[in-house]
Amino acid sequence: MLAATRLLTITMLRVTPPRIAVRSERLPAALWRMAIAAGLAFYLDAATLLSVAISLPIWRDHFSLSVWQVGLLTGGLAFAVAVGALIGGWLGDRYGRGLVFTYDLVVFVLGTLVIITAPNGILLTVGVIIVGLAAGADVPTALAVIADNAPDHARGRLTAVTQVLWIGAVLTTYAVGFAVSTLGLLGTRILIGHVVLLAVVTLGLRLALTIPGRRGLEPSTHHPKSKTPARALLAAGTVLPLLLTGTFFLFWNIASSTLGNYGPYILRTATGLSQTQATGLALVAFPPALVISVIFVRLADTVWRDRLFPVAMIIQISAFAVGALTGGTVLAGMVLLVFLYSLSNVFAGEAVYKVWSQLLLPARVRATGIGLTYAVARAAAAAFMLVVPAIIAAHPAWLLDLLCGCVLMSGLTGLVIVRHRPFAHLLRPTPSTT
Repeated sequence: MLAATRLLTITMLRVTPPRIAVRSERLPAALWRMAIAAGLAFYLDAATLLSVAISLPIWRDHFSLSVWQVGLLTGGLAFAVAVGALIGGWLGDRYGRGLVFTYDLVVFVLGTLVIITAPNGILLTVGVIIVGLAAGADVPTALAVIADNAPDHARGRLTAVTQVLWIGAVLTTYAVGFAVSTLGLLGTRILIGHVVLLAVVTLGLRLALTIPGRRGLEPSTHHPKSKTPARALLAAGTVLPLLLTGTFFLFWNIASSTLGNYGPYILRTATGLSQTQATGLALVAFPPALVISVIFVRLADTVWRDRLFPVAMIIQISAFAVGALTGGTVLAGMVLLVFLYSLSNVFAGEAVYKVWSQLLLPARVRATGIGLTYAVARAAAAAFMLVVPAIIAAHPAWLLDLLCGCVLMSGLTGLVIVRHRPFAHLLRPTPSTT
């Protein structure tokens, strides 16, 4: 396990010789602005999920929630994200990216305000579901906007920006959560408030966004006489990449979402840490993930993206295996789980799923396809998270055993994707990036 970690570090330090360097030509600033404006969808998604996760113990005590109500709250959020992704992706392909890409943020802000002002558990759940629907709708549309506007040789790099923002959201949210950890309910409102502020800023960036000569923000991409996006998903050459990328993300997302949503909860109820200690642990352990996500931006359009996948996969499986073996009750085991996961989740998780989906799915069904796989993964995670508090209460080790099995299945599916010969010409970088 430690050898695998050193191998990943050594390999990354050796991936910059001229023959594999990324394209030296600078991309226009407008493309980077577009990637950031779109990628903030993932900041908002991650920040919302983590804010709810960090707030769970406080909400449980303040609103006297049972373990099943806690499960309904987190499961409802994940299921809402799934439904939002499915609907938002379809709307983006059928009626154009601009409508969903911009104005779902208004709904998002309204939902967060309901959470902040909720006087009871019922309204709290309603606000969480509204936010989940809006955040889910934003994700596939944002990815499609990046793919529509990115040149072929830079699609991976611009897509990888979303992962940097996702990790940035993790670190920022844990930092804010740590700072307000002693303020009780007021602290949760400040935590959600920082998400509201970012949503308003994101809306302003998108309203000011213009990409001359590109089609990503056109008001309509629908052609009445052509196949609908949903039916086009069944076309030859689309089903297999849809199934493989969907299966990969399904199992990875169950493990990742459970750890993200219930990590602080496990650390408090099973490991015995305080609210401050639980958020502080994640805050200390996740900075390496931000560094690796920046490296991923540089390597996303090169052969090293897929060559490093098996190494990261082994580290990720080892992380959850350590947690499973120590049962979630040993602090050293949980520290190692969180640290190794932060090292591996970029090259063996959602970041590669995004790039693979962009490269393997046809353009006119890209948002629908990503929305479908994203929705299925989030819905499965939502169903699982309904019972997670009960599993933790019964035996935390059982939960970590299941999560270890999920990352193993995800890793094996990822190996099929990178080794599947018919995908080779689609995943291979262009000559200018190798």
